[in-house]
Amino acid sequence: MVYQSLYRRFRPQTFSEVIGQDHLVAALRNAVVEERVGHAYLLSGPRGTGKTSTARILAKALNCLKPPGDGEPCGNCDSCANFESGTSMDLVELDAASHRGLEDVRQINRDVALGNPGKRKVYVLDEVHMLTREASNALLKTLEEPPEHVIFVLATTDPQKVLPTIRSRTQHVELTLVPAGLLRDHAKEIAERADLQIDSSVVDYVVERGGGSVRDMLSALDQVVTAGGVPEHRGSVDALVDAIVAQDLTESMTAIAETVAAGVDPKDLAYRTTRKLRDIFLAGAGINSGDSTPEELPELAEKAGRITRAVNVRALELLGQALVDMRQAPDPRLVLDLALVRLFAATAEPQAPQKPERPASPTQDTSSGPAAQARAALASAQSSEESETPAGDSASAPVPPVPPVPPPPPPPSSDDNVVDPPEQTLPESQTSEKAIKDLSMARVAEIWEQQARPALSGRAGALFKAATIVGVSEGQVQFELPNEIHRERCEPMKDEIEAALRNVLEAPVQVNLTAAGEENPRADTKANVVAEEEIVDPAEFEASADAGPSSVDRLLDAFPGAVASDDEGNGRR
Repeated sequence: MVYQSLYRRFRPQTFSEVIGQDHLVAALRNAVVEERVGHAYLLSGPRGTGKTSTARILAKALNCLKPPGDGEPCGNCDSCANFESGTSMDLVELDAASHRGLEDVRQINRDVALGNPGKRKVYVLDEVHMLTREASNALLKTLEEPPEHVIFVLATTDPQKVLPTIRSRTQHVELTLVPAGLLRDHAKEIAERADLQIDSSVVDYVVERGGGSVRDMLSALDQVVTAGGVPEHRGSVDALVDAIVAQDLTESMTAIAETVAAGVDPKDLAYRTTRKLRDIFLAGAGINSGDSTPEELPELAEKAGRITRAVNVRALELLGQALVDMRQAPDPRLVLDLALVRLFAATAEPQAPQKPERPASPTQDTSSGPAAQARAALASAQSSEESETPAGDSASAPVPPVPPVPPPPPPPSSDDNVVDPPEQTLPESQTSEKAIKDLSMARVAEIWEQQARPALSGRAGALFKAATIVGVSEGQVQFELPNEIHRERCEPMKDEIEAALRNVLEAPVQVNLTAAGEENPRADTKANVVAEEEIVDPAEFEASADAGPSSVDRLLDAFPGAVASDDEGNGRR
């Protein structure tokens, strides 16, 4: 006898054997009992959840010769026997993925008008979203008004690709993934019926591999039975999860390398790791995801106590994005490695070595370049707005205690080569006000292009690539955009720009946006001077034109024999 797969041997034969779809089973059973079965149904849901099996059971119940009255087929009459053996003439199954053309649908329309030996004839179109537009349109009329003895059951995993006109002519029922608890009980039942000797580790493994699909779970059970047990590399997922919880990059890379070397697909490893991290996150909140057994909850809760929620959420985000990128990546393992590197780079907080502070000499330059000068000026601008004490009153006003830091550098000057030591320590507000006056807009623009803008997100970086810094004053940075529409698009991103500048300059920054052509009262006066110097007097063009031959003369020289004429017909060669 030829061996038959478990999912084929134990395909549901009655509505009561369908698990996890109580809403669909109840609706169809009541429709059979009350004889209110619709002319067309659309069953949608993930693979392996029972769409085709439910359609077969419906056809079997409608053609049962001895119905028990509860909506179930009897399973003993000749019609039920023919359905179970696959020889019934009252059931027509068509795979729309391979019969998707116009001619295939036309053949269905021709066959619909023919009679049938049983009570009702059921057409099951699997993967109906694969039909071409022409074929779908050809099906519409027959689907809307089929003969009384014909029922259509359309099955699909992607209902959004089905024509809206088809969906409107059917009763749409959505099937869902089967919960892990029901899958676990179903796996034990199937193993008992098939006389299979399995333990709890096998059950947990096949349920995890099934992912809510009954067919996938039974296929995994077939593989485990054939292989003689659970694959040894399954524990590598736990090793990778433990490394992520401990935030150990070396152990994480080692776990990935060992798992991939054992023959595991990196996509499968990333998927199972993501599910495990999700269970840990929910266990930390006292919630059972449904995929974990009661015995696993204490271990998951313990791991949730060793990892922060921020790290857990960040790991889920990066691994989820990695699963998407792996679909088109030539090397899926590299995508997984980079996801973990980003995870630990984001969670790590390196501290720079602390050096003992030394008092700076009066002539020592404490600035580290233009960025340091800009940070100092912008950091003090906010305080200068709040404190507007005149310089002459500073001696009488109480001066707050100044921390023992080196004095700020003098304003940059191209003429001075020697920095004179300050005679007295000025208040912070006065020093900041002096520095902001001497701040060069070009230096802030240089810091923006080299450090701040590369740190922006993709959309913000693209939009602000066309932005130009036109003014720096009192802790504010003025940007000019090409037009008003561009400015309106950039307006929601001001917070991100301010954050980027604040991180680089280490000072509070306020960003103002203007469109080209608007009045800009805060713009640097130096920029206006340059603009005025670039204006050219039109008389210069006239003088240059008189200095040489005209354009007409040059054209006549280039084309011998040509004649140039004016509006009155006067011409010259």
